[in-house]
Amino acid sequence: MLETQWQRYLYWRFVALGTATLMAWNVYIVSSEFFRYEFRNTPLKDNFESVFSMLSNSVYLAALSYTLYTQPKANHDRRIRVGLQATLAAFCAILLLPACGIDGWAALVVALLALSIAAVATAYIQCSIYGIVALLPPCCAEGFMSGQAVAGTVISAAQLLAIYTSPNADNNATAAMDLDNDGNSVYQRRLRLRTAAYFCMSVLFMALSATAWVQLNACLGLKQQGNEDEENEQTIYEHQALSTGTAEGTHNVNMLITDVCEESPRLRAALVEQNGSPTSSLYMGSRRGQNRQNTHILTESTDRSATNDAAIVEHTYYANPTSNSNSTSPAETPQWLAALGLDNVQVVYSTFREISPYAFICAIAMTQTLAVFPPLTEAIVSSPASKPQIGNLTAWHFLLFNMGDYLGRLSTQWIKCEASVQPASSCLSAPRVLCLVNGARWVLAAAFLLFPTNANITPFIPAVIHSDVLYLFLVFVLGWSNGWVATTALITGPQAATNKELAGSILGYALCIGLFLGAVVSYPVILVSGIS
Repeated sequence: MLETQWQRYLYWRFVALGTATLMAWNVYIVSSEFFRYEFRNTPLKDNFESVFSMLSNSVYLAALSYTLYTQPKANHDRRIRVGLQATLAAFCAILLLPACGIDGWAALVVALLALSIAAVATAYIQCSIYGIVALLPPCCAEGFMSGQAVAGTVISAAQLLAIYTSPNADNNATAAMDLDNDGNSVYQRRLRLRTAAYFCMSVLFMALSATAWVQLNACLGLKQQGNEDEENEQTIYEHQALSTGTAEGTHNVNMLITDVCEESPRLRAALVEQNGSPTSSLYMGSRRGQNRQNTHILTESTDRSATNDAAIVEHTYYANPTSNSNSTSPAETPQWLAALGLDNVQVVYSTFREISPYAFICAIAMTQTLAVFPPLTEAIVSSPASKPQIGNLTAWHFLLFNMGDYLGRLSTQWIKCEASVQPASSCLSAPRVLCLVNGARWVLAAAFLLFPTNANITPFIPAVIHSDVLYLFLVFVLGWSNGWVATTALITGPQAATNKELAGSILGYALCIGLFLGAVVSYPVILVSGIS
């Protein structure tokens, strides 16, 4: 739950950032009708969606691999800012298509280039934020994951609304034949105006997301200086000393900083470089002294809890690392890796070993989902024997999956599976519970093979379930379990790692690997179901 106003402040800004990371792809999906019209004179007029998907996923995976490898020395603030700005530029480029009436090969080149830029930018943003939220309260990771689900839910709702409000195909054909006063097709003009509105709203949202990150980075790193009021601003030392006494307060602060540095090798290196010791007088200096430029990194209002302060200390350095931030693993890099220029491999591998169960859980959860959704689930048709029959079943199934995915991510605030509750050997440990849920999801995924589909050949498994309501319910459960398992693993996994920041980024990479594997597994699933 969001216990403090500060956590609510963080939560909603991470929701905005999560939505921004998937905004580009979702806007491409909702604008498919426009792209089909723009590419009508190119070879990709009928299969551009597959090309978009392959290009986006391959570029994203390659960029994410690079960002993960270089993550131990990364400047997260720069990566996120540049990523948001690049995505904003990509949207502006796409906006030129409906605004300037560009079509054909020129439109295709602009669209593919903008999609590639957005994929690279998303990889940079996600890798950094996955690492940052691993150091903050769990609500931040849940907010970022929920924001991604919000993007899908909004787009699915928009598609369903368009189905019920747009004219039918005959009216579209008539509009395509009608000409306005300038001799242009009425259908073309409406389509371009609608698409331009989509991308204009996306540009505004990306600008808002960039503002949200600037606020987050500023507030997590420092509090605005210049206010000399003792009631509104004081250092951690003052906050502890006022409540427990000067000597004990000093000890508490030093213990707090020591604990944080044990979990954050990069932060420890920076503090040693700057002050000689992680618990130097930097944390006990006067607010009015000559070292104000240093004490500001631990300044916060008196209503902040010690837990939140620890998170702020960690994030301050992670967003703006120094040159000594490569000391993240007690193990030295083997000489043969160093000779190949792969110094970071040992660091990444050491952290991966600590959280490998959670990485596999994330990858398996995404594989299960993408294996059946949407290749198999969207091919399921309403059965004449179903009571009741539901129209526009495919559109409804997209909406219910995304709603379930969002609620699953949101429910991690109440349905928790924390690593600290049981030892790793216990049958109730977090990895075991998540593996049990993933095991049940295999059965759930297989159940979709029992529904009728628009198969072109006789399926290996005959349809035995004829209920639209049950089908939509199972789709909702698939989405809910996907969101809950992935978010729980992302929140719980870094607790088992020494380098929590890198652990969060590795788990984010595992999610991407799961998406790729799911796309591969979907081909035999389609073959078994008889779908061409």
